[in-house]
Formats: sequence, structure tokens, C-alpha cells
Amino acid sequence: MSDLLEARLSRWWCDRPTIRTVDEAQAFVQDVGFAVLFGGDRPVYPCLREISRDDDARMLPSGLGEDFEAMWDWKDTLPALSKAWLGRFLGSRQTLLSPELLADLYEYPGEPDDFTQCDHLTPSARALAETLLVNGPTNTRDARASLGLKGRDFDRVLAELGRSLLVTGYGTDNTGSGWPASVIELTARAFEVPSQGERGERDASAAARFLDTMVEATPRELQRTFRWDRDRAHLAWEAASAGQP
Repeated sequence: MSDLLEARLSRWWCDRPTIRTVDEAQAFVQDVGFAVLFGGDRPVYPCLREISRDDDARMLPSGLGEDFEAMWDWKDTLPALSKAWLGRFLGSRQTLLSPELLADLYEYPGEPDDFTQCDHLTPSARALAETLLVNGPTNTRDARASLGLKGRDFDRVLAELGRSLLVTGYGTDNTGSGWPASVIELTARAFEVPSQGERGERDASAAARFLDTMVEATPRELQRTFRWDRDRAHLAWEAASAGQP
């Protein structure tokens, strides 16, 4: 293991006791700023599953471990309380963002209909955002039916809106039979966005969080993670490295 990876894993709480409560999960997201739910074979970002994993946890009738079901509940509870944004963002993985980092990254005015200013949305993505604007928080089962989309097509639309931070997970709907359905909501209605300051100041603040969490990082890593263009990433990285804002 390289020294940098070891330092990152320590920064990402991997050398701490297993977290066991939603309050600890919130503290983790607040501390690191961003985390994926599942890390995969190679650790790239902070990962909620890794720090909540308990191989000795009791198995539940569902066939899942008690530790897994607890984590799965936290990822729905935190957004419903506006304590963390949830969507497909980092490498299109399910991602939690702290409210502060979300506000720095958010590109639009912060009004529920601000998605209308996003000119790169596909018609289906715009239609889903419009559905949420009219109906408020909506479970994914109903939203998918309203658009007439199959599962994978709907997931692509939801991921598209997630990459632009326009829609967030917002808890679950336990009505009906079967597993609870995930609920989604417009980010601008669920969170206080964007943060104060000019775009460059907000970029520098987001870059500073990224550099702190990653211990060391290049402008290219910043660019790839936040999907910024090269010039924007370099300016933010330089400002953050110089101790700004």
C-alpha cells in the first residue's frame, strides 16, 4: 500500500471503529464532504459501506446483514432530513454530499424551476424535473410510470439529473406492497443552494474540501471528480492550494 493511499484511508475513517448510527453517518459525511455508498475493488473516494461494514453483524430474514440494512436506511434518512444530498454524482456512483459542498458545487440560482436554465437536459430528464416541480417529492415507481419509461431508461434519466445535482434522493415511500420505493425531489427545494459568493470563490471552497479529503490531489483529479473543464479546475486548485478563500 502506498503512503498516500494509507493516508487517504485514515482520512476516510477506515482506521476508526465501525460506525453504527445515523448520527455517526452524518458526522462522517460532514467531515469528508463527499462519499460513495460502495467503493468497489479499489478505494478511490470515501465510502460509507466500508466504514459501516461489520462482518460479525447478525443476518436478517431479508438475507442481508444488520450492518448493511442500517447503512441502506441511513442513505435514505440523511437526505430526507436535508443532512446530505444523495444521487449519482462521483463517477456516476451513488454519492452522498454534505450540504455545504453541495451548495458550493450547485450551478443554478436555487429556485425550484432553475432546471429550466440547464440547456443540456434531454427531454425525458426535463420532463421528470417538471413532474417533481408540479407534484413535489415523488416515489420513483410513480415517477417512472408518469414518464412511461422502463427501469433502465428511468435510471439513466435520474443519473443525468444527478450529475447536474438537480435532483436528490429524499427518503422512501412505504405505501403499497413490496420493498419501499425511493422518493426523489428537486435539490433546490430540499436544500439551501447555492452558497454565497462569486462562482470562483465557491469553486475554490469546493476544491479546498476536495484537497483536504483526498490528502493530496492534482488538478486533473479535481477536474475529473467534479466534471469541471480544465481551466476551471486549475484556477480552483491554485486558489485552494494558496489557502483561499
